Amino acid sequence: MFSTKYIDMRKLKNSISLACVAMLLAVPVTAAESGAGKIEIVKGVTVSGLVEVEGSYVDTEDGSSTDLSLATFELDLDAKVTDWLRAHAVLLYEEDGDDELIVDEAYIRMKKEEMPFFAEAGRMTQAFGNFATGMISDPLTLELGETKHHATLRVGYEADPFTASVALMKGDVQKIGNDDSNTIVASISAAGEVNESIRYGLGASYISNIADTDGLQESYDSSFGETSDFVGGYSIYGIAGFGSFEIRAEYLAAAGEFSDGDMAGLKPQAYNFEIGYDLQLPMRFALRYAGAEDFGVEEQYGATFAYDLAEQATVALEYLHQKNDDLAKSDMVTLQLAMEF
Repeated sequence: MFSTKYIDMRKLKNSISLACVAMLLAVPVTAAESGAGKIEIVKGVTVSGLVEVEGSYVDTEDGSSTDLSLATFELDLDAKVTDWLRAHAVLLYEEDGDDELIVDEAYIRMKKEEMPFFAEAGRMTQAFGNFATGMISDPLTLELGETKHHATLRVGYEADPFTASVALMKGDVQKIGNDDSNTIVASISAAGEVNESIRYGLGASYISNIADTDGLQESYDSSFGETSDFVGGYSIYGIAGFGSFEIRAEYLAAAGEFSDGDMAGLKPQAYNFEIGYDLQLPMRFALRYAGAEDFGVEEQYGATFAYDLAEQATVALEYLHQKNDDLAKSDMVTLQLAMEF
């Protein structure tokens, strides 16, 4: 499964981020690997990362174009202070996103192993939507529902197979005359295995202010500013695995119509459906059918084939067709080389 990408964060200066990387890389690696894809650099501190390079060809009614990009560079740092207190941070660069190195996540987590309850504080990915995919390109549910990574206070419950949480953050879109931390994100999910060949994942989430997602902020209005009333949003998803097959489905939508801004009168929604299969060779493929309403895209379908060059390195080829609300069509072919470390 390919990693989900996180984009459109509040920008930080390159010099600060690069200094963080320089200090991290200056620490000598004296310990062995600590789990797949993680290296312990000092006691209690592990580092891992991801590099994705992509080449693409796009054909539209207006002509064709090609591109080559460093799609993703991600550096993850985990520090465990005690058996119940740890910190997590992610530095992220995306050429087609902010096009600079940013602090994507940085938060403190408090949880004892014997206790199911936890608390987190800092900048983090909001638990709205699932966005699971076996494709190179992001699903439309992510394009609509991914939230900006604001500083957040989150509390929750984790005990197999269930996870539930409630979070509070201050969004960029505020009610007229207010300047408050008043966006709430709530989620509940269950995941596990029935036996060695059957697995499942189910979940739902809610956000009290869906206008604060990345995709809608780009469409909502030029100032990202004020609204007369918040519009909530919800997501439901399901994942079912049967041996080498996996089925993924998600639906994400606004709970009502917007009353102001450029989205006034619209009720955006998106869905994504995928089927994946692992071959006996170190090869996988995925098929997608997706669509949206009041979000620019009418229909999207395609396929991805991936081959494992090594345990943590993959080359993948994707074809994606898209038809927009204005009936404009496009065909894209993407070749991706990805490596985790």
